[in-house]
Amino acid sequence: MHPPEAAPSEVRLPAALAQEFAELSPEQREAAWHQGNLVVRAGPGAGKTRTLVARIGYLLATTSRHRCVAAITFTDAAAAEVGVRLRRLGMPGGRRVSSGTIHSFCLRHVLIPYARLAGVPMPEAVTVCTDKQAHEWWDEAAFTSGLGELRNADRTELGKQRKLLAAGADPSQFNAVYVETIRHYQDLLLQHEAIDFDAMPERALDVLRTSPEALCMIAARFPHVIVDEYQDLGPVLHAIVLQFLAAGVQITAVGDADQTMFGFQGADSRHLDSLERRVGFTSLPLSVNWRSGSALIAGGLRVLGAARSYRAAPGREEPGLITHEEADGDLDVHASLAVATAQERISSGTVPEEIAVLYPGQGPLLDELKTALESAGLAYDAEKARKIPPGPMADFISDCTGRRLAGPLPGTSVPLSGARSARTVMDLATAWHRRRIDAGLAIEEDTPRRLARRLAEVLDAMPRPPATGPADPFLDGLVTALDLETLAQASSDERDHSAINGCRDAVAGGLTLAELAGGRAPGRIVMTTYHSAKGREFDIVMLPGLVDKHIPYYGWSGLSEREMRIQRRNFYVAFTRARHEAVLITGSRHTDRWNEQHYTRRSRFADDILGSAPGHAAW
Repeated sequence: MHPPEAAPSEVRLPAALAQEFAELSPEQREAAWHQGNLVVRAGPGAGKTRTLVARIGYLLATTSRHRCVAAITFTDAAAAEVGVRLRRLGMPGGRRVSSGTIHSFCLRHVLIPYARLAGVPMPEAVTVCTDKQAHEWWDEAAFTSGLGELRNADRTELGKQRKLLAAGADPSQFNAVYVETIRHYQDLLLQHEAIDFDAMPERALDVLRTSPEALCMIAARFPHVIVDEYQDLGPVLHAIVLQFLAAGVQITAVGDADQTMFGFQGADSRHLDSLERRVGFTSLPLSVNWRSGSALIAGGLRVLGAARSYRAAPGREEPGLITHEEADGDLDVHASLAVATAQERISSGTVPEEIAVLYPGQGPLLDELKTALESAGLAYDAEKARKIPPGPMADFISDCTGRRLAGPLPGTSVPLSGARSARTVMDLATAWHRRRIDAGLAIEEDTPRRLARRLAEVLDAMPRPPATGPADPFLDGLVTALDLETLAQASSDERDHSAINGCRDAVAGGLTLAELAGGRAPGRIVMTTYHSAKGREFDIVMLPGLVDKHIPYYGWSGLSEREMRIQRRNFYVAFTRARHEAVLITGSRHTDRWNEQHYTRRSRFADDILGSAPGHAAW
């Protein structure tokens, strides 16, 4: 076991971190300096990231300098944001902080150093297979097992069952052909000396279970592990956390069961609940919503259908608006109403990128929205069509673009809606240096300080371009000056090999510098799904298509209680993105993707918020 940390009153914190603690709310401060295992229940707009970063800073200040803190985040972007905020609080971290996704943590800190010690298969040269390769190997595995041609539903279920089996579920509880398909697929990964992203935590769990020596060494290096979005990170991560707990690691789990959105991938909020019930854990709420007014908070809770202690920030007088527009017609009328409302809000002074039109997924509603926006001449950002590819190289390019727009002043943020904090040149140079070492390209003269000077020549050249400017000149200059093509091809992450071409394709499609920096496109309304809106906020959120059988969606067989809970949570997440106004566009009919017309009533979710209406359709 590790020695207890010093009490808060006995700790000398860096000045910036001490000031941050002074500015935290009482419940945020209590969570940040809590002693021992902790579950933080963070509601919408509760300042979760700020609290998490303050806790990491406090643990670094109270833990031996020879030991580290691991912060496991849901996305690479969230991990980068944690690093930036720590540095602003006077906690540079360096090797003492590992901030990354569960995949990067498992690869860097478990598999590469300990897989061979534990006898767990690990390719000599780590290669993450592409989505296309994985797709082909799943097809081959399904053919070998007798499952036949895979449908999308099969692929989803295979991925979910694979995680559950890796976490220790009883194989006899699953379809035997699925189990055999999963086994064949994993054999193909071994045969091709490749791994996919799910294999990283799976094999890391094998290391922890089969090698007490490896577990002991990892626990000694990381006496504290903090996991963000715990409710969405699945059964394998939960099993890894239990291994760490058994080795004496202190765990902080941050999450909100009400915002679980990835159950179709195997995520289950019951893992967070079970952690909370374990002996030695304390549960603390973050219940103040710093984003929304009281009316919006109350409306969200009515949708959720559960009692929560959420409240608006002290002193906030604006309750927020819930506006109701009724569509007398099909989804094309919903789209027209959304466009007309957006035009009215823009003419009243709201910038377009602070207006989000949210929809549940691909289908007729999205098609009608695009048609209406284009007919009205309103620029919009259909985000899935205007995005840079995922992966470390693309993230690095995005961070460099953000720094180019932000300028050299310390603490400056990218002046863009939705963008994460800008990183310093030294931050970027350190990341670049680490990538060059990992790729085997670093030479003796490659120090972070020397690389920072090269970066500054590109990022601080004058004149500074506008955020709305085209991204292609900057992208080409950055790639050439830093020889990123060579670095991308030498990367062990397969995604990096096509990242630069992917960025160029996105830029050729009209991407601005603001978008390349990860911000919203200036002057463009945001159009995105409920799922993709998670973790974000907008001044105005529009929710068209609120027609029963469309939202929530269900067929003639009705809707199970489980499916209703899933769709209710998804809608709750979408509604709670609003800072100042949520616009509900309801109706009583819609045409589905099979061109079938449905005459029904307005969505029960709208009833929850606006007040129940008679004649509710059966689930």
